[in-house]
Amino acid sequence: MTTTRRVALAIAVALADWLTALAIGALHVPFFLDSWATSAGVIAGGLGVGIAGGILYNALMAATVWGAQAWAWAASSVLVACSSWVFWRARWIDIERPARLVAAGVLTGLANACLATGILRFVIGISDDPNTRVFRDALRSGLGDLPASLLVQEMLIEIVDKTISLISAAAIVVLVFERPHSARRAA
Repeated sequence: MTTTRRVALAIAVALADWLTALAIGALHVPFFLDSWATSAGVIAGGLGVGIAGGILYNALMAATVWGAQAWAWAASSVLVACSSWVFWRARWIDIERPARLVAAGVLTGLANACLATGILRFVIGISDDPNTRVFRDALRSGLGDLPASLLVQEMLIEIVDKTISLISAAAIVVLVFERPHSARRAA
């Protein structure tokens, strides 16, 4: 893949994640789902594309929605890109092997939950995101406001979020990048 194509793909990754975040916010979906394009960028163009697209996405969100302090979330995009790359190289991201694909999503979600807990606790402050408020309120009433409560909340939200995002990324890459090539070869 040429450098120009990698740059274009990184920009497409950022825009796709950004538009997803805006749509999810407007629809009040109780998850973020804003990392699917970062993972798809890694699968289609490599680790650098995913990292660059994820960081650019966070710059867009910081400038348009979240505010400057939200730059800290770029670390989450880097984690997602690196996890996607590791699982892609290990051949776990494959829609024909759903157990491994789900496991990759769960493991990515667990790692991101730890990172998100640190960012929320020490950098940004514990947010009251309206989309995830229902989950957080239910968990707070069950667990209380113990320090570990935030980690459990993040784990539940991030495991589901990253698993759905990774499955979506794998499916989109197959539909957009692999199917057209196999159809051309068969013709």
